[in-house]
Amino acid sequence: MTDPLDTPLPAVILTGFLGAGKTTLLARLLRAPESPRMAVLVNDFGEINLDAELVTEIAGEDVLALQNGCICCTIQDDLVGAIETVLAQEPRPERLVIEASGVSRPLQIAAVFEDPRLEGRVALDAVLCLVDCGSFADLDAASTDLAMDQVAGSDLAILNKCDQAEPAAIDRIEAQLRAQQPRLHSLRTTRAEIPLDLLTGLAPARDGLPAADHACGPDCGHGHHHHHHDHAAEFASWSWQGNADMDPAQLRKAIRALPQGLLRGKGVFRGTGGQRLVFDLVGKRRELRTEPGPLPARSSIVLLARSGVIEPAALEALLEAGRAVPPG
Repeated sequence: MTDPLDTPLPAVILTGFLGAGKTTLLARLLRAPESPRMAVLVNDFGEINLDAELVTEIAGEDVLALQNGCICCTIQDDLVGAIETVLAQEPRPERLVIEASGVSRPLQIAAVFEDPRLEGRVALDAVLCLVDCGSFADLDAASTDLAMDQVAGSDLAILNKCDQAEPAAIDRIEAQLRAQQPRLHSLRTTRAEIPLDLLTGLAPARDGLPAADHACGPDCGHGHHHHHHDHAAEFASWSWQGNADMDPAQLRKAIRALPQGLLRGKGVFRGTGGQRLVFDLVGKRRELRTEPGPLPARSSIVLLARSGVIEPAALEALLEAGRAVPPG
């Protein structure tokens, strides 16, 4: 019988533009009773890694978060180190899943698997790219180019949120993607409901993997509020945390007043009365909902936008206005 430690650990990269449904898919996989035992590396854009916090509530200690950076660049060594940590776990996981930042290019992440430290120990099975059919047509030119690059660097395009677009619109998206990648493999889905065998049955040959372009070294010059390596002039993130409970009505007013140019937003808040309030923004859509689950230790929000949209002082004033007023 083959010792599993003598075989490479199979790995999958989940990629896709901001809000395409990567975390939804990851949560679905982690909750499925038939899923293999997985170690998950979550990379989010911003100072507070909310994706990792949300996934940790499902998967527990198997989640390793890579914060403050794109895993294809400034913390590439961190990614290799994190994978080595996974390989040393007892018992060793049966599968490694990397959820990439929405502004990462998958070929640059995949290149990490060519690192000599990982040779023979981990094997990249597939790169799955989610596409938000509900908002793809609304992306600006630069975002469309990035989303197209993500698809081009992937093995399978998962055309997600098909319930938010007409069939003719989805056909146009698929035709647009296929024009760039004639051999495109695609799957249409809603709420990231994909068959789990995509994680174990999709194993294309990785030979001839193109070298990462625009790679940068340790002196990329990323600041505390991280900018993705070749998007430093394009994207900016902002995060906020507070210990006070938030008034739901005031928080909704604050969310309605957020600037229209935001690309993505995530938040988990402590509401008055013990409510867990979850905020989600994708393009033009924004939502604040009450969810079951543990109350966060503090309220947190992360916003991502094109540079020039985010005004920290104005955003902080909005969030501070959402705090519950203590009884006098």
